[in-house]
Amino acid sequence: MLRTRVVIAGLIVVWALGGGLLAPYDPQESVGSPWQPPGGGFVLGTDVAGRDVLSRLLAGGRELTLVALAGAAIAGAVGVAGGLAAGWRDGRTSRWLTATADLLLAVPFLLLALLLAVALPAPAAVIAGTVCGGAPLGLRVARDLVRQVRHAGYVEAARCRGERPAVIMVREILPALAGFAFADLLLRFVLALQLGAAFGILGFGADPSAPDWGRMVRENLPGVALNRWALVAPALALTLLVLAALPVSARRSRPSRRTPVRWRPVGEQVPAGERRSALLQVKGLTVVDANGRGVVDGLGFDLAPGEVLALTGPSGCGKTSAVRGVLDVLEPGLRRVAGTVAWRGSEVRPGRAARRWRRTEVGLLDQDPAGTLNPLMSVGSLVLEGSGRTAGEARALLESLGLDAGRIWDLRPRPLSGGQAQRVALARALLEDPALLVLDEPTSGLDPQTLDLVVRVLKEPGRTALVITHDEDFASRVADRFLRFAEPPASVKRPAPESTPAGAPVLRVRELSLGHGDRPLIQDGELTLAQGEFVAVVGPSGSGKSTLLRALAGLRPPESGRADFQGRPLAWPPTERDAGTLRAIQFVGQDPSDALNPAHRIGTAIARPGRVFGMPVDVPELLERVGLDPALAGSRPGELSGGQRQRAALARALAARPAVLLADEITSALDTGTAAGLLDLLDGLRADGLALLLVTHDTAVAARADRVLRLSDHRLVRTENDVHAR
Repeated sequence: MLRTRVVIAGLIVVWALGGGLLAPYDPQESVGSPWQPPGGGFVLGTDVAGRDVLSRLLAGGRELTLVALAGAAIAGAVGVAGGLAAGWRDGRTSRWLTATADLLLAVPFLLLALLLAVALPAPAAVIAGTVCGGAPLGLRVARDLVRQVRHAGYVEAARCRGERPAVIMVREILPALAGFAFADLLLRFVLALQLGAAFGILGFGADPSAPDWGRMVRENLPGVALNRWALVAPALALTLLVLAALPVSARRSRPSRRTPVRWRPVGEQVPAGERRSALLQVKGLTVVDANGRGVVDGLGFDLAPGEVLALTGPSGCGKTSAVRGVLDVLEPGLRRVAGTVAWRGSEVRPGRAARRWRRTEVGLLDQDPAGTLNPLMSVGSLVLEGSGRTAGEARALLESLGLDAGRIWDLRPRPLSGGQAQRVALARALLEDPALLVLDEPTSGLDPQTLDLVVRVLKEPGRTALVITHDEDFASRVADRFLRFAEPPASVKRPAPESTPAGAPVLRVRELSLGHGDRPLIQDGELTLAQGEFVAVVGPSGSGKSTLLRALAGLRPPESGRADFQGRPLAWPPTERDAGTLRAIQFVGQDPSDALNPAHRIGTAIARPGRVFGMPVDVPELLERVGLDPALAGSRPGELSGGQRQRAALARALAARPAVLLADEITSALDTGTAAGLLDLLDGLRADGLALLLVTHDTAVAARADRVLRLSDHRLVRTENDVHAR
């Protein structure tokens, strides 16, 4: 459908640019009496000067379209370039650019356009008006978008590789903003068309006899009663050209590459005669991708009041797609083609009815909770958004979830840790006490204490919930029944376990102090990591574990402290590290949702370290090693599950063949078997000398470490049971 619209729009633009070649008469030559109606060889009649309307119509869009294209291109380029510069860093340049944009936006556009029309030739006035009227708004929007993505995982990975800011903006940020840039270009094109037509209607222009759609409207208005087509035809042409540009900005949906899901109910089953009447009933749910291939096939289950149903299975098996099909919130490229969903015995049809049901009955905690929090809103506003509850009720709920409501209430989401953001999103879902609570991977990134809070929420009397999780231990604690998705992912290649004796120290950190604002996180931190050693860092959510890794990666300069890498002083900023050090220290962030650039294919992302550091990278082999199908190299991140994105980000880090891997919760989105295989893979690499510093909330993962450091009371403390037999 989108391709058809693009073709139609292209044909209309080609007609506007080249239609004059088909004109039956000279557009500027008088060939009949004024305002002669259609007939006698004149398909659309004649105009005020007896010129053929059809010929002027065919030729009248060329200059207008060319000027509009030029104005749109310049305005779009100025807006996006200014937004990139203003959004990359907060400083004098950003303030100056933003102030200039605000000043231009404050000037009445109509007054500015008239002044330009009087002072400049019409084509130059159209271009200048489009730039002055369109670029400031584009700059502001682009600046805010850049501020959102400049801390994304894929941007931070590029910074850790030592790539220059200009390269990062062109290669990482600009492609991620391509959708906005294209839409902005089309809107500026429409603005320029309207401005050019308005100038023509007002009589501005160098040659009054030249064919121009806007001027045709002005000239032929008095003769509308004699030949209405002299007025209607150019007005329709302008409208058609504008309408052709607008739908092209629609986003193309990419087909999913996921395989059909096979599911089966397991666990304790209640005999049908003893079951309470179902609150939610799903029958024969079938979801396909854009190519008609099955993603979920014939899913069916029911959920009784006060019951918790867990959907479990390996990473990437389609649990989220199944539940999104039930809720009618499928991602682009997927559609529900069969099945029914009933709530309290009444069918919930896709579309408006499903939206009303979700709004009034369902509370949803998405798989990427941080991504659902508007970065421009405060925590308090986010929790209360769309709710009829009071601020006191919201604060009490945040406190019950282990958050300091007074401290975070006015904060924006970015300073929050992953676990804190997850609890804020959970508070949003719980505030209205929904009849159905849907939690998608609620345990990822949570420490044991916070996990107990989630268990407590699900165990509340009368709580009806649908829980998606790969953590079967958690599911066994909260669920009354299970649906297990049985499609296995590709297995991680597991090398034979080997004893990994610690070698010489590769990384030493002394007197490290880190904070956030006026709040200390780590004080006088001491850390030593030896060659081939696995050190786990544990501690409560928000204590500074992720900040520690980011500091070592060069992304978060500490307040004080020194570090040595392989016996040499380690500079904190990555811009001051040599290429060998940049390659040797690799970082994998906590959030799989932004770890990979949505504009780049998986294979491109994994191959990037090799291009930067000048070394060969076998992308299919790396994908197989982390348990992914090599065919996923041609996919984009949006086509992968959270666990698959997490493993792809790890493969990208391993492509650099690092000496030190800084890994933040790299197993949080993985099922137990896949996580164990991934750790086996890292054990094999440790035997070759890789040193691993891993932040985790998972006690099973920490139990595999050589040493465990607990971040407690702003100190890195070595635990008593920190050495484990192999």
